[in-house]
Amino acid sequence: MEKYAKLISHLASPPAVVTLVLLSTPLRYPGLAWPPTLLATFFAGLVPWAALIWMRLRGRVTDVHVTERHQRWPILLVTLISILGGIGVLLAIAAPSQIIVEVLFMLAGLLIVGVVNLVWKLSIHAALTTFAVLHCLLDLPAGAQIAVAVIALVGWARIRAGHHTPTQVLAGTLTGALVSLGDFLVV
Repeated sequence: MEKYAKLISHLASPPAVVTLVLLSTPLRYPGLAWPPTLLATFFAGLVPWAALIWMRLRGRVTDVHVTERHQRWPILLVTLISILGGIGVLLAIAAPSQIIVEVLFMLAGLLIVGVVNLVWKLSIHAALTTFAVLHCLLDLPAGAQIAVAVIALVGWARIRAGHHTPTQVLAGTLTGALVSLGDFLVV
């Protein structure tokens, strides 16, 4: 079961989830051009992913899931700077509001989990997966059921892999749901 938990954890890694959410934006908003979507994906997904791989290769993080809380702040800081830079570029090119809003809500989630992770470890996998599936699936037939199943599966994987306690997964899930609720209220 551990190998399945690790596989699910890899598939639901924050950079992968961010990349998938952003790349799905033109599919959810027909008419949205790909260039701003690719720019947003670069700044919010690929730069943090590259930084994480670099930090792992340099031994600055013990694993790609950054399970040691004290090792999280550098990657969260790089991600914050990259996302802010990306928002600046998107605003400068007058990107469509849909893609800017997508990135702003990811920034909001990052700020919340970043602040919490300064003092306590919550599951970023659970937070981001919850946000992503609620954000992307609720409008689909059976979307709510699929979302609940995916959230539960990722939560199980993080606990089973030994990376989080049930409380940390629940806190991440609630954080993702809160950010998603904000998204629904604004958009």
